[in-house]
Amino acid sequence: MKKFILAFLLFSCASEESRLADSYYQNKNYRKAIEYYSESLKLKPNDTKSLYRRGRSYEEISEYKKALSDYNKVLSIDKDNVNAILSLAINSLREKKYLDAELYSKKAIKINPDLHNAYYLLGRSQQYQGLFPEAVKSFKTSVSLNSDFSESYYYLGLVYLKLKNDQNACKNFSIASSLNNLEAKKIEKKYCY
Repeated sequence: MKKFILAFLLFSCASEESRLADSYYQNKNYRKAIEYYSESLKLKPNDTKSLYRRGRSYEEISEYKKALSDYNKVLSIDKDNVNAILSLAINSLREKKYLDAELYSKKAIKINPDLHNAYYLLGRSQQYQGLFPEAVKSFKTSVSLNSDFSESYYYLGLVYLKLKNDQNACKNFSIASSLNNLEAKKIEKKYCY
């Protein structure tokens, strides 16, 4: 009975720490979130949600190595965790490891082919590699899955500019602008008027 009570108390403490951490995370107080996720993880070290969110919090304060460590730990527990996989794709883009970003994006797509942001990240990695026709296809798939995601239109427009297809570039910049993408508005004014 004592073991049951002790286990219940430890679980309750971990849950409370996790709830506090979630609150700080949602309010973008990432340092406090890290503090509380770390406390929660002492009691529940395999809690993938807390690990992932602590990783995201580290990323928000530019502590990328710690973020990577948390994402990789999440994947050691749950190899199909698409949030961690996509975060690794984002990190690979930031580190200019475009082949890695492509691999992570494709892995996420294989797990869930309805993730618009996986296609978006795949398109970005292909764009940086100079694989423009492939990037067009990836961005178009992203747009077909989420027509409100302005970034896919914006980067599709950039790829079309690179392919010297001004008409399609301007069309995509216009859509991105209508979705309040400030960069697209600037480029639209420069190239499309």
